[in-house]
Amino acid sequence: MKTPREEKRTGTTVLRPGALCLALLLCACTTQPPLTATQPEEAAASAPALDSYVAADGIVPVGTTRLHLRGSKYPDGFEQLRVVRRDHAGRAVATQVALQVGLAAVTGGRALAVQGFSKEELAGDTIPELASQPWAANPGMKELPEALGEMATRVYAARAWKELERGRSESGWTHEDMVAAAQLPAQADAPVSPGAWHLIYENLSGKDDLYRLQFSATLDLASPRFGLPPMPAGCRYQSEPVAWKAWQSNDWQRLREERAKALAQCVETLGQTRARLW
Repeated sequence: MKTPREEKRTGTTVLRPGALCLALLLCACTTQPPLTATQPEEAAASAPALDSYVAADGIVPVGTTRLHLRGSKYPDGFEQLRVVRRDHAGRAVATQVALQVGLAAVTGGRALAVQGFSKEELAGDTIPELASQPWAANPGMKELPEALGEMATRVYAARAWKELERGRSESGWTHEDMVAAAQLPAQADAPVSPGAWHLIYENLSGKDDLYRLQFSATLDLASPRFGLPPMPAGCRYQSEPVAWKAWQSNDWQRLREERAKALAQCVETLGQTRARLW
């Protein structure tokens, strides 16, 4: 059963316990809209590679700028692919119904506010047979930061080159000043926040065994030098629904292919953020 509503439920609805179960089941079918990156004004990938800089004095941008993960602790199993099945939604609904009925009994049956949930919020279970497979790991934990780090290196190299040009045109710059200006920061200002990495059931009702692969990530473009609050750019990938046996066939070949697509799409999307915000 799919709802025509594509946005995640964010409002609060006042329901009596009798209508609660149906409402929560409907909420479990909702799908979040994809996040969108900042519209490109200066694409991060447009900066030239390090080896393209030429200087008569031999001083050119030097170093590698990497992106770090936002936060150092993640829930157990976050790095692994997880599967969200129908019964996970059913158990979540049953838990909320029981809580609501209990609260209604305490308050004398008065109507209470109920916050819905979407199936994307469910933790799901790990898939033991994939636990040791690197191609089944959450791509936001390693490959995505590495790929964006290459873009960040170009962005910071372009900034360093402008600073070097300024130094060459102004008096008072020593050789040591120029060498210092050529050094790229080891870490970019913008951290990566990897999102959930899930195979999620397609339909809550019915007997099909269809699942979609979903992945999301954000790049927190909060630049301290501008004094701006965080402005996260985001990407979200969702595959076509595929039968569970099709995901498993040929040593999970479909999963490996879709994972590569998810990573490539997020690199492209997040790479289009304005370079001045990195």
